[in-house]
Amino acid sequence: MGSVPSVSVVIPTANRSSLLKRAVLSVLQQSYRDIECIIVDDASADDTREVVASIDDPRIIYLRHDVSKHASASRNTGIKAARGEYIAFLDDDDEWLETKLAKQVALLDAS
Repeated sequence: MGSVPSVSVVIPTANRSSLLKRAVLSVLQQSYRDIECIIVDDASADDTREVVASIDDPRIIYLRHDVSKHASASRNTGIKAARGEYIAFLDDDDEWLETKLAKQVALLDAS
């Protein structure tokens, strides 16, 4: 892998591929660019893998549980894989405004 990102964004998901792409794109379109986006698929039976594969961005890391372990375990899987100084969580049915991470990192760095 390349350089270590400042922020690791963890998105747990399970059988919600129709919502996931919007959430992921809101991460990738952040004005703060020094990120990795870790998507943890909790044994989805839908087309989650294909949806993630359709997004061409080297900052995406796709992990998959073979059996469902639920949201908490998915977050923990993402944390274990994270390389960033900071970890941010985003649910698969949510999205961020473009400056969210820039504002949060600035506050964290200043404290």
